[in-house]
Amino acid sequence: MGNKLLAALIVLLGWNGAALAQTCSLPQVADAVDLKPVPGTDMMTVPVEINGTPKQFLLDVGTNVTEVSQAAVTELGLPETVKRTETITGQSGLTNGSLGSVSVVDVRDKTGAGGAQTKVRVASFTIGRATSKSMMFLVANDADMGKSSAEPYDGLLTGDFFKQYDVEIDFGGKELNYLTPTRCTDPNQVVFWSHSAVAVIPIAMNDGKISVPVSVQGHQVNAVIDTSSSRTTMRRDVAELIMGLKPDTPDMAPAGDLKDSKGLPVYDHIFSQISFAGGVTANNVPALILTSTMTHQINKGAVLGSWARSADAPVPDLTLGMDVLHQLHLYVVYGQKTLYVTGGE
Repeated sequence: MGNKLLAALIVLLGWNGAALAQTCSLPQVADAVDLKPVPGTDMMTVPVEINGTPKQFLLDVGTNVTEVSQAAVTELGLPETVKRTETITGQSGLTNGSLGSVSVVDVRDKTGAGGAQTKVRVASFTIGRATSKSMMFLVANDADMGKSSAEPYDGLLTGDFFKQYDVEIDFGGKELNYLTPTRCTDPNQVVFWSHSAVAVIPIAMNDGKISVPVSVQGHQVNAVIDTSSSRTTMRRDVAELIMGLKPDTPDMAPAGDLKDSKGLPVYDHIFSQISFAGGVTANNVPALILTSTMTHQINKGAVLGSWARSADAPVPDLTLGMDVLHQLHLYVVYGQKTLYVTGGE
C-alpha cells in the first residue's frame, strides 16, 4: 500500500538544519516509549502496565481522556468509581412519586461527553519509565475493543497524562517521546533530529484531536490528525459539495460492499494532492468517503478508532489516518500551537 499512497511526501523548503549552529537548548526527555505496529495496519500501540499487568493501548494523540476496554476492566477486576444510576424522587403527580433508576451525569464534568461513561480506578499505571498512582479511567463504549482481531488493544492512550509536555513521534523508528516544552522557534533547531526539510503547521484542537488547515486539490479543508485511524477518510458532504465529486462515478466508486454505521455505502477516491501550510505535500492519497462512522474492520483494521465511540460520533471534514502519517516524523509543540513535520528519515 505504501508505494501507491504517496508519490511525493515532503517538498524541500530551502532550509538545511546542518548549516545552522545550534543555539537553542535541547528539550529534556520526560519519558520514552517504543511503539508496536498493529498487525495488518499502520497504526501503533504503546506498551503499558495496569496494576503491574502488561497491556497494549492504541496511540491516540490528542487531549481526550485515556480509555480502557471493558474486556481489560473485567479481566483485571478494576473497581468502578462512580455510581452510574440513582433513584430520583419526583414531586406529587408523577407515577409512584419517583422517576425510577436513571443515569445521572454531572454536566460540569471536564470529560464532556465522557461524563456519561463508567469510570474505573487503577492503582498504578506505567508508561515507559513513568508510573502514576491511583488513576481514574473512562471505560470505552466500544464493546469490541480487546476482543476482536480488528481491535487487538486494551485501551486508547491520549496525551492527558502528559499535558505539560510536548510529544515527538518517530513512526519510522517506532519511538514516542514526551519532552519538556521548547522555547525555540527556529524550525531547524526545534527539529533536533537529522532532517533535510521541515514544515511548520499551525494547529488547533478539535474535539480533543489536532486539527490543521490543508488544501485538497486547491480547496481549503480542515483536517484532523488521527493516529487511531488506519485509513484517511473524508465526510461525504464535503466530498460532494466542496470537492465536486459524484457518487457511483469512476472518481467516487463504491468501496466494495462496505457500509458505514448508518448502513450507507462507503466510497473510494484518490486525491491527487493534499498540501499543508508550511510546504508539506502528499500526492496520490487514497481515501474513503463516508457519511457516518465505521466500527467494523476494513483490511483487518478499525477505520476510525477513537471516533467510533458511538454510531452518532461526528465525522471530521477530513481525517488523516496512519496510512499517510506513518511516513512522517511529528513534533507537537503545544505551547506554540505548532506541528513540526519532516519525512521519516
